[in-house]
Amino acid sequence: MSRVYVSLIQSDFGRSHYGNFEAIIVEREQLWHWFRNNNDVHLPWIRGQRITSDHDDVAGPGCIIQSTPNTGQRGNFEVVVPLRLATGTVELRHFYRDNNDAHLPWIRGQRITSDHDDVAGPGCIIQSTPNTGQRGNFEVVVPLRLATGTVELRHFYRDNNDAHLPWIRGQRITGDHDDVAGPGCIIQSTPNTGQHGNFEVVVPLLQPGGIELCHFYRDNSYEHLPSELRQRLTMSVRIPWIRGQRVTGEQDNVAGPGCIIQSTPTTGQRGRFEVVVPLRLYDGSIELRHFFQKNSDVPGRWTKAQFITQSCAGLGGVIQSRFGPAGHGDFEVLVDEHRGSVVHYWHQNARAEEVWIRTDRFSMLEPHPQLAHRARKIVQLTGEFDREGWNGTGTPRFASNRTESKFGIIGTDLGVSFAHRDRLYFLFGDTWRVGHSLPNDDLDAIAFCTDTNADDGLKLTFLPQPPLVPGIAQGAFEVPLDGVSCDSSMYVFFSTDHRRVGIYTLMGRSILARSDNNGLDFTLLYEMSRYKFVNVSTMIVDAHEHGLPGDGPQLIVFGSGRYRSSDVYLAVKPVARLEEPGGFLFYTGGFSQPHWSPDEDSAVPLFGEGCVGELSVRWNPLLGAWMCLYNADWPADRSSVGGIVMRCAERPYGPWSTGDVVFSVNDGLGKFMHLPNADHTQEGFGSNRSADLGGMYGPYQIPQYTRWSGDGAQIYFTMSTANPYQAMLMTVSIPTSLD
Repeated sequence: MSRVYVSLIQSDFGRSHYGNFEAIIVEREQLWHWFRNNNDVHLPWIRGQRITSDHDDVAGPGCIIQSTPNTGQRGNFEVVVPLRLATGTVELRHFYRDNNDAHLPWIRGQRITSDHDDVAGPGCIIQSTPNTGQRGNFEVVVPLRLATGTVELRHFYRDNNDAHLPWIRGQRITGDHDDVAGPGCIIQSTPNTGQHGNFEVVVPLLQPGGIELCHFYRDNSYEHLPSELRQRLTMSVRIPWIRGQRVTGEQDNVAGPGCIIQSTPTTGQRGRFEVVVPLRLYDGSIELRHFFQKNSDVPGRWTKAQFITQSCAGLGGVIQSRFGPAGHGDFEVLVDEHRGSVVHYWHQNARAEEVWIRTDRFSMLEPHPQLAHRARKIVQLTGEFDREGWNGTGTPRFASNRTESKFGIIGTDLGVSFAHRDRLYFLFGDTWRVGHSLPNDDLDAIAFCTDTNADDGLKLTFLPQPPLVPGIAQGAFEVPLDGVSCDSSMYVFFSTDHRRVGIYTLMGRSILARSDNNGLDFTLLYEMSRYKFVNVSTMIVDAHEHGLPGDGPQLIVFGSGRYRSSDVYLAVKPVARLEEPGGFLFYTGGFSQPHWSPDEDSAVPLFGEGCVGELSVRWNPLLGAWMCLYNADWPADRSSVGGIVMRCAERPYGPWSTGDVVFSVNDGLGKFMHLPNADHTQEGFGSNRSADLGGMYGPYQIPQYTRWSGDGAQIYFTMSTANPYQAMLMTVSIPTSLD
């Protein structure tokens, strides 16, 4: 069951202009209220009161509005939600909360549908524009299943001038031959001066070739009629609904209902219609996609815009918030994702071409299972001192490589490794060096080792200079990503052109560079991606051995796009064309017969996760399997919904296992990751970071050291810890019984 639909509003609660976000979310068979205090966007979502009662059986997500208040009061929260009865049929029920006292419980209101109605999905509620001196009606659209088995979309309304009046059954919205494939969403659009705005509805309809999303509307103005007739018609339920344009395209396979809003208009124009709707991709995965329609005198065609997430597992709803520049409020979306997750996405509308940003996964019913024996730290690879267990007095013990006194490196992160010329090279990210400036220059570092066993640590030798690539920016968040060795040259992917969007940092694009002197100097070759392959993990493998297109050695690239807000994608390219721009084929689905396309936009996720940034995918010859490690959700997430997740597959395109947490943030906090007021592991490099919580990210595999151990395989990886800002060498035993 989907947990959200038109389930998000921005209320007038709170001490600032921004009010709270209010959401209603299905948990098991009950509906709960959640909210976020928008006085500080860093604050978490909070679970509020339960809306439904012990004996209610919620049959789908709810819809929420804040109604128009009386003078000097707060408007109530109004909710409609489908409830399953003991008979097996479903009714639509109204609940509300008196917001003049936020501690009051939710109240069960009237049933909206009638005795003989069989509700076929969630309802959607609005409060329409009132006539002068009156209160606007509540307007609801809800799908009803008929005796024939087909489904219609029906309009109900309630006259709010007397709250005791019953709900009235209005017109059918869809036509005689329409078979509704899900719930509808209703708004009242912005009217011309002196008129009532139209009712606008989007609803999925079943067609011979699949499902499409269609727009219907009802003209509520009737300004061309004499006033007496206009008044009678305006109060009548017999005003006909008109079938508008199809929202989605001929090639789109709609996987659920859409949600429509009208965005704030620019000067002298009418606001666009904005729709989010789930679409089924070629491989069966689902994306939530944004469409819009410009509203001139003659509405134009609907335009397909960016995807919001390609890890959608249900429905999504959109609002335009009061965040952002005046007149261009940002879009906010709640969406169902995998494992019973509810996720908040945000789009900064001051920059229309900006990507959607994943902010919080604030509710999850099915977290990844955790290994009973999770990863442990072997050594701290970088820095001068290892402060684990230190009591804060005297001198801590030395870190394994003492990189400050030996190489002038105080702290760094990442540690992606690849073999090159009988050495194992490690690529480190933004590096703090002795004598650094403030702010730090954040230039990167490369080291190598020749160890044959990792159980006691690795002896690193750092190159005497950072890896500079002429022609690209190499500041913070602009780092080496991964590399391969080919024909005695080193080929390394770098990220560059990072940017800030609100409180979030995004990596800009990935490029490939070549070094002919073992990492001392680099030459820029070409740009790889600005889209789905901004973070990458790469290897060279044989095409036939791994079911890839082409012949001979292939460069295989696993990628993620939006920083810590992405799925994982796959691309391949013949090694013979390694130095040529382009030439990649992107995986578009299929296991027994995988499909490939030269179009990066067609690339589909290898599995549904949605929160991937740093990732490491390697073929492990000892295990005979592909292994993927990544950090799910944010590094300091203490709710245990995230962590370092491991997945396995026989082929690079899958099917991939469902994932297990091999390291949780709570496994390291208070030990070698800083927990304020509990340890002395923090490092500030000139600033006080004692209040900064540690976290983990960047789990980069070192498959060369994998060995059998007891009843499983011992694997090794590097992992960064944020505070202290260092790279650790980690190991975990993977039971052979694990899928």
